[in-house]
Amino acid sequence: MSAFPQVEGYQIIKNIGKGSTSTVYLAHVKEKTKNMVAIKVIERNKLSKSAEDAVVTEIGVMKKFKHKHIVQMIDFIWDRKNIYIILEHCDGGDLSTFIKQRKKLSEKVCRKFMQQLALALQFLRSHNVSHLDLKPQNLLLMRSPQLTLKVGDFGLANFMSEKTQMENIRGSPLYMAPEMLLHNRYDVKADLWSVGVIAYECIFGHAPYASDSIKDLCEKVKKVLPIEIPSNQVSPECRDLLLGLLKHNPSERMSYCQFFKHPFVDLDHMPTTESYAKGLEAIHQAVQLDSEKQYKAAFSKYCIGLQYLIPCSRNEPDKIKKEAFQIKLNEYIKRAEELKATLYVSKIKINEEKADNSSTSYDDDRYPTLTSLCQNTPQLANAVEIALSGQMYLVEGQYEAAFEKYKISLNLLEKLLEKEPPGIRYNLLIKQVTDWTSQCENAKSLLQAKDQKVNDQSIDVPDGFSSISKESCVIQ
Repeated sequence: MSAFPQVEGYQIIKNIGKGSTSTVYLAHVKEKTKNMVAIKVIERNKLSKSAEDAVVTEIGVMKKFKHKHIVQMIDFIWDRKNIYIILEHCDGGDLSTFIKQRKKLSEKVCRKFMQQLALALQFLRSHNVSHLDLKPQNLLLMRSPQLTLKVGDFGLANFMSEKTQMENIRGSPLYMAPEMLLHNRYDVKADLWSVGVIAYECIFGHAPYASDSIKDLCEKVKKVLPIEIPSNQVSPECRDLLLGLLKHNPSERMSYCQFFKHPFVDLDHMPTTESYAKGLEAIHQAVQLDSEKQYKAAFSKYCIGLQYLIPCSRNEPDKIKKEAFQIKLNEYIKRAEELKATLYVSKIKINEEKADNSSTSYDDDRYPTLTSLCQNTPQLANAVEIALSGQMYLVEGQYEAAFEKYKISLNLLEKLLEKEPPGIRYNLLIKQVTDWTSQCENAKSLLQAKDQKVNDQSIDVPDGFSSISKESCVIQ
């Protein structure tokens, strides 16, 4: 067994990984045994000119950028034989091992990893950097204080703007975008295909084109074999994300902006200082509106606040603070449920509202409902009926079903409204779509809140109103 290389200032403990031109060791700072690091040792005599350039790029990228979801480079050293890159040690191993140990991951865990990966990519794209070798083996995990994903190994990274076209092949075939694998020509969207493969592997335990050889892999990609995503095994949001990322044609693949804003990723509601502040502001507004008896507006604000604050409570590392946080959130959840019951239980059908028409007026008993106005247009009638069923599910507390029904209806109505001529029906549809969009978000928020428990006791929700004061309900 050969001796470990000597790195000034560090004591190498063991080998933790090996590649074609480098070996990664676990080490600690001398005299500080608890200060663990990873040292990537690159053998200079094994490097081609292009490989040398890649190492220079890797060091340049990692030295320049610091981000909580990117493995931090602490230092780099070189001598005649080797280049030593000293990195923070990620004690949770890599995502590939994490998946294999569990066979596959839940959507909840997959979403957390996708959010963290999205934040890293958002940062890299803001600096025109493409990773070009995204795969589970290069996504490292930290165990504490919370399970955290960090992007590592920037050996193939490159500076690429949105318009840059590259021709040299890079990456690992199983995670490589079709345009790179087959045509050796690609742009920044190549990384998005890799993200799709990683997400697929998280959910199903294997890559979509898992093959015994590169030849078989290329054949599957070349034939554009359909990627199977069983609808009964994933949520519609997860399915939509996978289908959007795993488009063979990069021009049809979702953009970075679409990825960052996708509802499955939902970066806006990640547990951050900013989202906590947004949640608090919404709750303060809700309590104020509630005290002013503006119940519909208060209900929406409670739901908005909960969407921001529930992820923050789940992410709180301090057990005592977390329990206190959840107790306070349960008050808001309970009040939101009370308002929902009062606002919607007697409104299963759409309100008959007057159209905004300056030349014509209608008495309430003569004004036609949206349902009757749509009965001669089957597609519109179907979309409205689906939304009404969503409203029914919302009242019954079946929030997942409500959310899905609203989403289906709103997607249909968005397309149908493009062809709808101006008039009473158009005005009613626009008004109702706005209301249903709000209800859809409220259903999503209450679905999150449904899991909130304190001391394993579910929240008991009464049917009517109960008094709630700003003093007792606002987070201090």
